[in-house]
Amino acid sequence: MGRIIKHEGAVAMRMQRGAVQGLKAFARGEATWAEVEGMTFEEAKAIAQVGCDLAAAGRLEEARILFEGLVEGNPKDAAARAALGTVYQKLGKLDDAIAEYSAALEREPDNPVALANRGELYLRKGERQGFTDLANAVEADPHGETAGGRRARALVKAITLVAVEKLKEESQP
Repeated sequence: MGRIIKHEGAVAMRMQRGAVQGLKAFARGEATWAEVEGMTFEEAKAIAQVGCDLAAAGRLEEARILFEGLVEGNPKDAAARAALGTVYQKLGKLDDAIAEYSAALEREPDNPVALANRGELYLRKGERQGFTDLANAVEADPHGETAGGRRARALVKAITLVAVEKLKEESQP
């Protein structure tokens, strides 16, 4: 995926005009490295699928390396950030996971995976934002089409049932 550098003799090198413009855009923060390299959405999606397969097989360190590379290449990719957060969560790197979920949500506020997973981590820390994230995940995925949406729905139901039981206990003499 690298750009071609043409050598003209031993002294001079000339880069393709598009490559120079891409590097300048990257230096100004106007383009990601993936854009400079010409990585397509389909290529990024295929790499992400390999990362998901690695994580599902328990090869979390390899998945981490792959997703970190995707995020480094394109920090704007909310799905890659949410996936990296999930790997960090499975590795027990909870603060890093929250940071990646939050970065994903800055780009894509309705990402049910990032909302559900961050919500669960916030609840573990005793923070009310966790319930808000879970409720937002249910709202973002009302039909439970994603695993994150289904898990958020189950957690909201469980929390609600516990709260109702607690209220019943408190109202009885």
